Amino acid sequence: MSIPILAKKRTGVNAYQTLAGHTEDALIVLSRYLRERGPVVKRLVDEQNLSFTDFCQVLFLALFLHDIGKATREFQERLLKEQLSRELSHTFFSLPLVETDLPPEYNLLVRILVLTHHTQPFDRLYYSFELLPRVTYLIDQIKDYLESYRNLYESYFTDIFSLSARPIFRPPAYIAEACLKERLQKEVARLQQGVNRWGSAARIKALYCFAITLLKYCDSQASRAFHQADPADGTFCGALLRHETGLSDGSAVNYDRPYPHFDGQATAAVDTAGAAAGGNGSVLLLAPPGTDRITLALTRARSLGRDRCREKLVWLCPGQIASGFTRQRLGRFLNPEQVALVHAESYYGNDPYLWGIPPQTSNGRPNGTATNSRENIFAFPVTVATLDHLVFSLVHGLRQADYILGNLMQAVVIVDGLPEPGNPAFPYVLDALALLRKMKIPHIILDALLAPALKKHLADAGYVVEDHFTRQKRPLFELIRRRGKRLDQIKEYYHRGLRQVVYTPAVLEAVQVACAIKSALPGCRVVLYHHLFTHGDRERLEREILSLERESGPWLLIIGGNIDPAGPPACDVVHTGNSGPTVMLRHSYPLWRRDSGRDCLYARNNGNHVLGVLVLHASSSRNEPESHSSNPAPNQPLAVSQDYLETILEDEYQRSKRISTNLEDIFNTCTLFGYSPREVRYAVSPLVNLWEPRERLMDVIPAGLWQEELPAMPDAIRKRKVKVPAEWFARHPELFSVLEGLREKIILCHLPYQRDRGLACVHHNGGEH
Repeated sequence: MSIPILAKKRTGVNAYQTLAGHTEDALIVLSRYLRERGPVVKRLVDEQNLSFTDFCQVLFLALFLHDIGKATREFQERLLKEQLSRELSHTFFSLPLVETDLPPEYNLLVRILVLTHHTQPFDRLYYSFELLPRVTYLIDQIKDYLESYRNLYESYFTDIFSLSARPIFRPPAYIAEACLKERLQKEVARLQQGVNRWGSAARIKALYCFAITLLKYCDSQASRAFHQADPADGTFCGALLRHETGLSDGSAVNYDRPYPHFDGQATAAVDTAGAAAGGNGSVLLLAPPGTDRITLALTRARSLGRDRCREKLVWLCPGQIASGFTRQRLGRFLNPEQVALVHAESYYGNDPYLWGIPPQTSNGRPNGTATNSRENIFAFPVTVATLDHLVFSLVHGLRQADYILGNLMQAVVIVDGLPEPGNPAFPYVLDALALLRKMKIPHIILDALLAPALKKHLADAGYVVEDHFTRQKRPLFELIRRRGKRLDQIKEYYHRGLRQVVYTPAVLEAVQVACAIKSALPGCRVVLYHHLFTHGDRERLEREILSLERESGPWLLIIGGNIDPAGPPACDVVHTGNSGPTVMLRHSYPLWRRDSGRDCLYARNNGNHVLGVLVLHASSSRNEPESHSSNPAPNQPLAVSQDYLETILEDEYQRSKRISTNLEDIFNTCTLFGYSPREVRYAVSPLVNLWEPRERLMDVIPAGLWQEELPAMPDAIRKRKVKVPAEWFARHPELFSVLEGLREKIILCHLPYQRDRGLACVHHNGGEH
């Protein structure tokens, strides 16, 4: 008996799955997905002016043909020996056999989906693969396989959509020529030319990213079924999912869980506003800081998600470190196991895999996204991530950008605060949001107060503005500008029994302040928090900081560097330095948080309203910038109202230069081929400069926390990572070493690490970086 075409092999065991069996499993997953989530799929493709039937036909035929390139003598022989590598890439060798009688643009989409279902589609990738010069196709077996498409359709899809197209067996003559590799590269060029003639870049990218995400999901679920099975030695498996029922991946968020601290009248108002804005899908939501702000945003997202048939939620934080505070607070409203957290990818740029080329495969190990966690491609129901993921998913700036964007297509996106207008990230984010509107991805900009001109700009761009502030003249907090010793002022407030948050611009300063306070105030509750702690220690500290909400005080929270300002709990005094109005506003959040049931100053002062105090400490540097209009005279308190904040925000917005970015041009070039992640993000002069070089962060593991067994434990590696400035690696390479991991390169940092202080800081020319 001849051996059938094989698709999978269990490592170290003579157990296999046939191409027909793996394909049938993938189509079973697709059938179940379409049955359970048909309304979601239909709504998404309707928004891109494509019929549900045509989209289903594209997906069906792409899945049916996705592994046809494995039907070569060379692939089969090396699979048996567990010696597969990129030079036998089945995605490339599929191209001559992928042909359907769909209309030309949909046939083109099928071919691109098959070519790219393991790799990011960008130019350098497809011209850098070292393929075998030729392979021998198993023509007779391929022909028999292609004739099975009708039976598979009739078994699983007849009640879902009508199939009017079919695969065509028309192998070109060049498959038998010696220059097959060169001909395949020409085929890739033809696909690129076809995409350029197809029309709207936003529509093409939306359809492709949604389709590739579903195709990859079905393929990975089918592969998982085989790898979780336990076939006996010598077994050739067919389909394994025929008798399993249900779709239990848990990838849809439950918006119906009741939200505490939010009254039904407000919920009804938000739902009514959602119905009015449903056709637009873009909302500017302004609300005071506090727990109720999150509740309001979730209620608004629920309304928008129901109206637009979205089943995921993506919460984007303004910096490169996703907010663990937000993740924990969302976990109080939603199922905490459904909420994932993903920090911005490291800026370390010397890893060749950052081109997007998957690692060399061996032992039958799949490449591409198979080695990536669900968090990284936003497959979780709720993902807390960063602005990097929004911007770089649009322009191939991340290795799995198209998979991220495909999941964003299925989500309501919440942008939790725009960068300050003077930040280079500000115009990039505005342009990224414009692309979301073109792709019809529903999203919410969540902020407290904005410059009136910026609010008008967003309203003119089509945002429905929902302002949940009650306009009042009563001050929100007091602002005092002081010179002198900060420690003496902290001690004075401590002895008055007040809770305090201290912001410092640099981590080293935060460590020094914390040490000085502990020495000067024995027994004082002091919590130090900054980005040079490991992810695991930051999670511990975030829980500790949130527990401060239940303490009456006094306590001190010391925050170093650019860390989520919405995280600290309500307090009485905030110490900060000279900064722009947007940063100053966000540092003031703990003073006027509206948290239901909190032990606020009002309650602790016999019902007398006492304002929190924001202390601006003047810099001792000779290069201290000129005071902006938000600064009062030294030691003279200024009552800060909503009107005052909007005035200084307007001044900041008007003084900032409006810079147009190249984001839309790069977006168009990256549809669907174009630039690589290294060109977009990691080059010496990257195409997208979202963050200034001195602000870019990279992931390291303190050498003292390294253990040889860690590479086999991805979650343990993640918890030991620290975000450090990428400049450290360039300026002080002697402090780092690089190891080869199974999934990624691992960078060890040989600076000392202490659990109560974090990673020691690098000094350069007498200063901290």
